[in-house]
Amino acid sequence: MTGHPLRMALAVCLLAAGPAAAQQVCKYDSIAATAPASRFTDNGDGTVTDTGTGLQWKRCSEGQTWNGGTCIGSATNHVWQQALQLAEAASYAGKDDWRLPNVKELASIVELACYNPAINSTTFPATPAYYYWSSSPYAHGPAGAWYVYFHFGLDGHFSKTNVSRVRLVRGGQ
Repeated sequence: MTGHPLRMALAVCLLAAGPAAAQQVCKYDSIAATAPASRFTDNGDGTVTDTGTGLQWKRCSEGQTWNGGTCIGSATNHVWQQALQLAEAASYAGKDDWRLPNVKELASIVELACYNPAINSTTFPATPAYYYWSSSPYAHGPAGAWYVYFHFGLDGHFSKTNVSRVRLVRGGQ
């Protein structure tokens, strides 16, 4: 596991505590928010813009649908190549330049004060506490790519043939 030391310490503590709870837990009383809702502008079309990075994010994971207030349906799993192709073909909110975020961009929306999932659930509702692909290949082996695990907010790498969820972004790079 790699990532921010606070994320790693929180993950170790939570793993030692036993099975994860059935719903999101946030510790705003002892950990400052890292991805507060105030950092995101709601574009009114199922997307938000991160005022810190300028990136525009789909609020829902691929497979889910924005209904004007939340994400409904189930996020879908994809191997890495499918995730890249899905992003390339995506058209949403009148835009067709959606892409798979790189690992740093994806990690930028992790909420360190929360777990299960480690994301701001007001901004990104109904996000599964699961692995999400990044576009970043793993430098030490062509068969691997980086992910962010939104249960605890950790990042890591595994085989491109594993399945993960997808959240799309536009802008930046």
